[in-house]
Amino acid sequence: MKRKLLGLLQIAAAYLIVYWISGRSGLRVDRSGIKGLKPPFIVLGNHTSNLDPALVQLALGLHPCRFLTTNFYFRLPIIGKLLRLFGAIPKIQFLPDIRSTRGALAALARGESVGIFPEGRRSVDGSCCPIPDSIARFIKKANVPVVAVKTNGGYFVWPRWSSFWRSGRLESVAKLLLTTADLSVMDTAQIQAVVCRAMDYNDYDWNRQAKTRYPHRRGAEGLHRILHQCPRCLAERAMRSRENRLYCSACGNTALYDATGFLRPLDENCVIWEDTVQWAAWQRENLLAQLQAENFQLQAAVKELRVADPFYGPYRRCGSGQVTLRPAGLYFHGSVDGQPTDLFFPIERLPAISTEFGYDFEICDDQHAWWVFLVEEQQTVRLETAISLLYRLKKDC
Repeated sequence: MKRKLLGLLQIAAAYLIVYWISGRSGLRVDRSGIKGLKPPFIVLGNHTSNLDPALVQLALGLHPCRFLTTNFYFRLPIIGKLLRLFGAIPKIQFLPDIRSTRGALAALARGESVGIFPEGRRSVDGSCCPIPDSIARFIKKANVPVVAVKTNGGYFVWPRWSSFWRSGRLESVAKLLLTTADLSVMDTAQIQAVVCRAMDYNDYDWNRQAKTRYPHRRGAEGLHRILHQCPRCLAERAMRSRENRLYCSACGNTALYDATGFLRPLDENCVIWEDTVQWAAWQRENLLAQLQAENFQLQAAVKELRVADPFYGPYRRCGSGQVTLRPAGLYFHGSVDGQPTDLFFPIERLPAISTEFGYDFEICDDQHAWWVFLVEEQQTVRLETAISLLYRLKKDC
């Protein structure tokens, strides 16, 4: 009875959150593709914003969903209690976690639905992040139907780099992606291909057609956290944001962030990319060229280091120092609990780092979780991008 009441409360909360932010006129949900389907099943959703769990729950109607959720949020006092109350399943981000696999399989065995965002993180620029093949292996092992919930517009309502949301149109479509009959004749490579096609998205391509407005007087604030390099003077870590402007502190090159989420040049002398997908891709290409140079390394000062058990408990302050990224992995050199310490995180176990693109990021090894606070904010996006590129280069070798 308690589980049923909590499920109903979760569904009600999802409705309230989404309608409060988007407004009823701004939300379109299509559940026709899963009509009559009952749990257990796996739900896959694209991950564009903080609203995605509520949007997925809304698309499922009266079937409460247990979401795989990054372990970091379980350490936060209030949020952690709410996640446990509603049966969320903790998952160490970007590392194998047998605990989360067992929890998800147990929920399915009880006849529940399990929600997974295959990208493992919210979109940085409004397009799909790489999807690990571990998703396909889990689907094959679980052997239950798979539902896909695809949302458009979420990136504009609450982009990852922004501290606040803005109202506007959202579209969510739920459909049956794979049946147990499909899974019985497919290998993991075929399942992976189906999942990647279903989850692929680009919110800017969608809004070129939809032309939906998401107005906010401070719409561009925080955008410099992911777009750090100037396309005109090529200065790195030079972009700044204020209200609806993204501008270069070195040469004055300025982009205006309009109500549809696109970027426009301030005048004819300004050189900008029209959306964050193109701008971020250009930055990646520039950084990739640097990675391939001999003796590449990227260094950033660490003003504070915190440590915790990889699974449980709060973080505590323990030191400071410097991180250095090289092709082999990420190195930390500094002090931990007053002792000189060197840490190493090999690139083959580091597909990405967990970050909100502020001054900090989280990284885990087998014994500890580390919360790293940098001196310079824009070094975070450079480290995150370089680590992702190095991991893919290593994997492709």
